Amino acid sequence: MINWNQFTVDNGAITDLRELLFLTVYDDPDIDLTVTTKTGVTNGQKLGYINDLGDVGEKGGGCDPTYTSVNITGIQKEWELGGWEIPKEICYEDLEDTIAESSLNTGTDIAYLQDTPYWDTVLMPLLEKAIREMFWRIAWFGDKDAKNIADGGILKAGIKPALFTMCDGLWKRLQAIIAANPKQQTKIAANTATENVSGTDTVTYAAQKNGLLTPGTAIKIFDTLLSDADSRIFDDSKAAIFCTTSMFKALRTDIVERYGKTTMPFENVGTGITLSEYDGRPIYAIDIWDRMIGKYEDNGTALNCPHRAIVCSPENLFVGTNDKDKIANLSISFNDKDRKNYIYAASKIGTLVGEDALVQVAI
Repeated sequence: MINWNQFTVDNGAITDLRELLFLTVYDDPDIDLTVTTKTGVTNGQKLGYINDLGDVGEKGGGCDPTYTSVNITGIQKEWELGGWEIPKEICYEDLEDTIAESSLNTGTDIAYLQDTPYWDTVLMPLLEKAIREMFWRIAWFGDKDAKNIADGGILKAGIKPALFTMCDGLWKRLQAIIAANPKQQTKIAANTATENVSGTDTVTYAAQKNGLLTPGTAIKIFDTLLSDADSRIFDDSKAAIFCTTSMFKALRTDIVERYGKTTMPFENVGTGITLSEYDGRPIYAIDIWDRMIGKYEDNGTALNCPHRAIVCSPENLFVGTNDKDKIANLSISFNDKDRKNYIYAASKIGTLVGEDALVQVAI
């Protein structure tokens, strides 16, 4: 619910909700640029790959060769879905004595908010934005074990863990992969950079930022990332480098400082996503990652790994839902008895990394 008390009723500047300009509205990018969405998935359903026939071709032995069985190996992952829901109720009394009051119906219909300027101009656009952001948050930052900082977790104080605990997101799955195989991690020292604070070495926002902007650092990270990555990743035509905007900007700055000009032309391929190229490979800067790290993973002194990058194909990163569509339909109703408007949506969601070997993570 918008805090309408922040706005003055009929102050001579705003008399119609259609004139209300939101301070900052981000149109979140299409998540399918970074993942493959599967609909109609059921809990426990298998995702399988045929992987390998094994080595063939041995030294010849003349007549009567020895035959061996064909042994095709594969990879099988299992979907684990968790439920999310959006239950909202709105009473017209919350809008009285605010600038939204002028958008209300009159008389008996005053409680019915649908098809009013408030509903169409304010509520629905903001709800659609929040749902898009929800999908990004769960798919990438979900964590069934999420906790606030005070409880030993990484979530910012005041953030509800229930926003994350429906399933493990892709960042958590990628962390599990590099924990099992450290060679798939390209370490970013700037994420844990420190400065002296009152005689103690402390990780701070400034140290994290300055650590990445040290000349040559960003170029070295991206070169190492590509060098460490399994060459099979780029057998897929959709494979690319996906990174936070902080990483992308540091790389461009590094190139300018080293060569005197940028050799990284870029274009905005969608709101919040910038496409460029580095060393012959596509590179996508994903601004919403930076925003979510800042919004949810801030301990008051520093951010949790603000600089991140992945070399992979979106076709190896999966988000599944049990709905027919990516996002569940909204149920919208008005109750004549309590005179309230209700909005509800619910579904299940989960994530999977297809082939663990085909990702390289800088973090």
